[in-house]
Amino acid sequence: MLAQERHQQILNLLAESGTIRTVDLAEEFQVTDETIRRDLQILSDNDQLTRVHGGACSMTGRPSLRSFSERRGIGIELKHAIAMAALDQVTPGQTYAFDSSTTVFELVSAMPDLPYRVVTNAFEVLAHVTRMQNVELISTGGRYHHKTETFTRSDSYTALRRHNINIAFISSIGLDVNRGVSEGFEEQAGFKEYLVKVAEKVVLLIDSSKLNKCSEYFFAELKDISQIITDEHADPAYVDELRKRGCQVTIGSQENLPT
Repeated sequence: MLAQERHQQILNLLAESGTIRTVDLAEEFQVTDETIRRDLQILSDNDQLTRVHGGACSMTGRPSLRSFSERRGIGIELKHAIAMAALDQVTPGQTYAFDSSTTVFELVSAMPDLPYRVVTNAFEVLAHVTRMQNVELISTGGRYHHKTETFTRSDSYTALRRHNINIAFISSIGLDVNRGVSEGFEEQAGFKEYLVKVAEKVVLLIDSSKLNKCSEYFFAELKDISQIITDEHADPAYVDELRKRGCQVTIGSQENLPT
C-alpha cells in the first residue's frame, strides 16, 4: 500500500471514531509503529489531525458527521449480509419503522413490495418506498437535516406516538456492552431514543467495525434491544459477551448471499 493511500485510510478511521492509537494502526496496516508515527506527523503538519500521546485525534476531538452518500459507500458487502439476515422479519400486515442509517437502507432496498406499513424519518427511505405500490408509507415529518437526510425534532416524535410499531430497525455508530448504543448526531439520537421506547421490538443492524465503540450520544441500553444483527467479522469474544448479557445476536454471512 502506498503511503498516500494509507494516509487516506487513517483519516477515514479518524472520521469514524474521533481518536486513533498508533499500535492499532500499525496492526491494521501491518507496518511498524515508527511508520505510523511518521504518517501521523505528516498529517499533523498538513493540519489534518492533532497528535496526542500514543496516537492522534481529529481536529475537534470528535468523529465527523458524514453525509448519507459518504456513508453508503462504506462496507457495502457487510451491510448487505446484515440486511439479508433481517429480511425474513418483514412480513405482510405489520408496521415497521426505519431510521436513516445506510445499513437499514440496505434492508429497505431489498424488501419485496407487499402490504405492510413503513414509518420513517429518512428521506432516502421515503424516496425508495414511494415507488412501491402495496406499501403504506408514513413520513414522521419534522425539520429536515441536509447532511444526514433526516427529519427530526418534536413533529417526528408525535408521528411515532400515533402508530403501533411492531418492529423498529435501527443502526448506530457504536455499541458498548456497558453503556449501550450511541450516535454522533444529537437530534438523531433523540429520535432513536423515542423510537426505541414506542416500538414493540427493536432490531439493531450494526456492522462489526462499530462493535465495542462509543460515539457522542447514547440513546439505548442493551436491555432495550430485542435483537442485534452483525456480520461474520465480529469478534467472537465480544459476541459471546453480548450473549452472556442476555442479547440475541445473529450473524449475517456473506457466504449465503446470492451471486
